[in-house]
Amino acid sequence: MPYDCVRCKSYPDPVMVNLYAKVGLHRYNMFKETNFKLDSLVKFNMLQHCLSSFYITLLAHDPALDPLEKTFQVKVNDIKVRCLHIRCTVARLKDEVIPRKPFVPHFHDTSKEDGFFKGELPDWPSDNALNDGKRFYLVKESEWQANDWILMYLELVICADGRLTEKEHVFSQLEILQVAIETGIEDVEPPNERLKATRANVYIKFKGLANVLTHKMIFESGEHVERKAVVRRVLDKHGSLTISGTFCGGRSTQKQPSVALQNGKKIQSCQKRPRSD
Repeated sequence: MPYDCVRCKSYPDPVMVNLYAKVGLHRYNMFKETNFKLDSLVKFNMLQHCLSSFYITLLAHDPALDPLEKTFQVKVNDIKVRCLHIRCTVARLKDEVIPRKPFVPHFHDTSKEDGFFKGELPDWPSDNALNDGKRFYLVKESEWQANDWILMYLELVICADGRLTEKEHVFSQLEILQVAIETGIEDVEPPNERLKATRANVYIKFKGLANVLTHKMIFESGEHVERKAVVRRVLDKHGSLTISGTFCGGRSTQKQPSVALQNGKKIQSCQKRPRSD
């Protein structure tokens, strides 16, 4: 179903569509090493199924290249319901000719792609593990402020279940406390080069979200609560960008053996497969 975002200000999932447009620009920027920023949505077409596909036309500009807006076309597919798992397969300038040769990422390690970044998302790492500079890069505050895709990843996780169609204001209270990046490649020099990795697990600690809405999980309420999210991105050799993510630290609503809390310690698990340090 088509929607005109210029003439009609009311359309389904406005917050999510806006984020999907940014995902497309994120893919384009990684591909072209540019820094295009979203200015506005022009229109989009949404195939309404259990899993939706979004075809989005938008305006954006790169402050370092040209202040004039350019028109982009983006396609984003939902891969799973009630969680963050999406794939962007198209992100291009309108009328841009796409080369037929496969995309070869500038930061690529074929020895890791078949195992490390497949399967379930990892648990939140222990404090000792996060201090392992060979495995993780602890992102500086100035860096996560300069790389707005980190906040975008967090917003995607928050919106993935409830879609918060009229609640964009919840983002204004978010405060990022810590960011770590894991690429599966050791001894990257300089270490912050991991920010450009086409395959990465991004660990985000934050506060400012009063309630977490996610399927079959219960979380403590309150904006003061420090929360954790894990997001994975994979930009493959064909240029498809897949982003998946989840919250850590919740309790399952399903009946299971009482192992959630022991000796007064809080849960660290994302309810996914365990990771060894």
